[in-house]
Amino acid sequence: MFPIYLLEDSFEQRTNYAQIITNTIMINDLPMKLVCQTDTAADLLAAIDQQYEGLFFLDMEIQGQAEVGLQTAVQIRDQIPAAQIVFITTHGELSFLTLERKIAPLDYVLKDRGMEHIKANIREDILKTNDLIKSGKYKKENLFTYHIGPRYFSLPLSEVVYLNTSKFNPGRVQLHALKKESEFVDNLNDLEKKYPMLFRSDKSYLINLDLLDHFDNQKREIHFINGSIAYASIRKARELVKILK
Repeated sequence: MFPIYLLEDSFEQRTNYAQIITNTIMINDLPMKLVCQTDTAADLLAAIDQQYEGLFFLDMEIQGQAEVGLQTAVQIRDQIPAAQIVFITTHGELSFLTLERKIAPLDYVLKDRGMEHIKANIREDILKTNDLIKSGKYKKENLFTYHIGPRYFSLPLSEVVYLNTSKFNPGRVQLHALKKESEFVDNLNDLEKKYPMLFRSDKSYLINLDLLDHFDNQKREIHFINGSIAYASIRKARELVKILK
């Protein structure tokens, strides 16, 4: 079941939205479920631990703090890059911040336009998300996932530049992506099996050839479009040249 989450601090409004969500799922016989309805960001974030997909309906203002929903959306987007996020809020003036922080919401619904407007948009957003799932455009297998302690993270595999073993922390892997860097416990042998689309250029490197800018065969340096550099062993350098040709 595809999970749906609801963050709203007004009990009455949360109850109404939850009813709209469950009715839409039932009437259209959708493979979805409202798995969390809460009035705190902490509870919602705890509920998405180890999840890689979801549709989120978020109130922007929680307990008098105007940007709690926005901050929660940033954390959701960091953990679930393909999440569908909908804001239901009275703060139309904050919509530009969703662009500034690259949240890319599915919808931005203003409460002051009335309950019928909210109901129509919630229903439309659920159906739109279901269409994405059916069309195959929402594919969690295209995500690279990892965890640091109890927290799980994911990002589009297309944004992973390369992975390498840490020189200073044995048993840990360093992630170099277009928009972030991180370090976590894992090993390249397991990651190579899990993500065969990445190329093992050396015992210490697993790289994304789609983001390669050029390869210096003399120095065996692999240069990427973001300016970062990885390396190839002598044997893998010959293989890489054949691939590039």
